[in-house]
Amino acid sequence: RIGEFKPQELANTAWAFAVVDVARRDALVDAVSARASEIGGTTFSRQKRSQLHQFFLSVELELCPPAKLLAPADLQLACREVLDGESPASSSKLHQDVSAELARMGIAHENKLSVSQLGYRVDIAILLVAGAAAGGSASESRDNESRDNAVITRAMEAVRAATIDHAGIVIEVDGPTHYLNERRLRPALELIRRHLAVAGWVVLVVPYWEWEALKGRAKAEYVVVLLERAASRREHG
Repeated sequence: RIGEFKPQELANTAWAFAVVDVARRDALVDAVSARASEIGGTTFSRQKRSQLHQFFLSVELELCPPAKLLAPADLQLACREVLDGESPASSSKLHQDVSAELARMGIAHENKLSVSQLGYRVDIAILLVAGAAAGGSASESRDNESRDNAVITRAMEAVRAATIDHAGIVIEVDGPTHYLNERRLRPALELIRRHLAVAGWVVLVVPYWEWEALKGRAKAEYVVVLLERAASRREHG
C-alpha cells in the first residue's frame, strides 16, 4: 500500500508515525524510505520535505537497531535544506522578556540559535556560563550588581550541573499559538523537543501563562527554579 502513495500521502504518513514514535516500526521505515527514494526529493513540496526530514531524524535518532533501508543521502539533504534555508522568525515580546531576564542575571545565551546537527532553530540556547550576559550592556552589568547574589549563584550552579554531558540548555518560550485546546502543546513542537532531547540537549519550557503571572524579582526566582529542576533531573536521570 505505501508503495502506491503519492508524495503528500507519503509525507503525511511518515510524519504522523514520527510523532507517535518510529522506534518499533522497522517495516514501516523501510517502506517509506523506499517509496520516498522512488518519488525523488524535487517532487515533494517544501512543507512535505520538512515532514520527511523529521521522519528521517526520528529514524536516525530513535530507531534501534537502525533501519535496514534508508533514503539516499541526496534525498535526505534535499529535505534537510528546507529547514536550513528558513529565516528565523522575529522574537515575540514574551521571548524578549525571558531573554532580558537571563541577561540581567548574567546568564550568557543566544537567541534563535540554529542547531546545525538537526536543522532546528530554538528560542534560547545556553551554551556556557559566563559572568556577564552575551551582548550585555553597561547598564545591564549595573543591574546585575544590584541583584541578589545568592540567586545568581544558584542559577550559575544549576546551569553547570544541568549541562554536564549535554550539548547545552534550550529554553522554549511558548506563547498561546503553541498550544491546542486545554493548553496541550502542538504535536509538531513535541516532536522537535523530543529530537533535541535525544540529541543531547536539556530542553526547558516557559509557558506564557506562568511567565505573565510573574512580577519583579519573581522572574529571576522562576528562572533559577527552572534550571535547578533541570539539574535535578540530570542527577537522578
